[in-house]
Amino acid sequence: MSDRMHPQRPIEDWPDALEAAASACRHVRRVQLLRETASTQDHARASGASAGTAVVAFRQTAGRGRLGRAWADTAHEGIAVTFVVGDRPPESLAMRSAVAAATAARTFAGDAPGIKWPNDVVAGGRKLAGVLVERSEGRALVGIGVNVLQQSFPAELAPHATSLALLGAACDRLDVLAALVASLDAALEATDDDIYRTYRGLDRMCGNRVRFLTPDGAVEGTVRDVDPLHGLLVDTDAGPRFLPAATTSVAPPASVSRYGGRDGSN
Repeated sequence: MSDRMHPQRPIEDWPDALEAAASACRHVRRVQLLRETASTQDHARASGASAGTAVVAFRQTAGRGRLGRAWADTAHEGIAVTFVVGDRPPESLAMRSAVAAATAARTFAGDAPGIKWPNDVVAGGRKLAGVLVERSEGRALVGIGVNVLQQSFPAELAPHATSLALLGAACDRLDVLAALVASLDAALEATDDDIYRTYRGLDRMCGNRVRFLTPDGAVEGTVRDVDPLHGLLVDTDAGPRFLPAATTSVAPPASVSRYGGRDGSN
């Protein structure tokens, strides 16, 4: 849906709405709103934001994803937020954050969004949202970016990226942020068993043939099982192989490092 069909609320509306969302939470208690920043993740780290803080950007210009992959300028079409939480094992936080991002997306786009291991939110095989978990001085920084209003992407991204708008959702960025605050809080509150079960129900990796990067080189095969805390069981041409979560990543699409927003050519 275009901005004309679904007018977007100005930044002046954001503080009260986000504080109201946080007021109902246990783990997200305050919101720091930035008009523009290169990276909410870097700002949260540099500013020493304490656990319970959500650092939100009206516009993020140079975010990044897992393994240093770039998340392009969101312009005013995506959302970018870093949640500062108490330190937990990174695998647990990645699982909980992926569930939170997928749950928020499904509020607006129905059952299409799911999780591509370890923590990408996808719909129709294309990336909708990404999560980056980092640890810093006894805190954990959970960065989440979601494509919301994009109607198109540059040619090199188009086969690999999507947005809530392209999935037919007519939503305001602020509404998506408020939903994400609530879903992240709920995911942090959930028991290990509940969040594990929810993650597996949202899995979009099992049954697909995927190429992975490991310390021993690339591994390709059909994913038989996904354990978000420990790794994957993959049926390769040489037989079944377990790939540990800590040392495995999904090989990115050829020539693609940016999954959201716009670059300077668009």
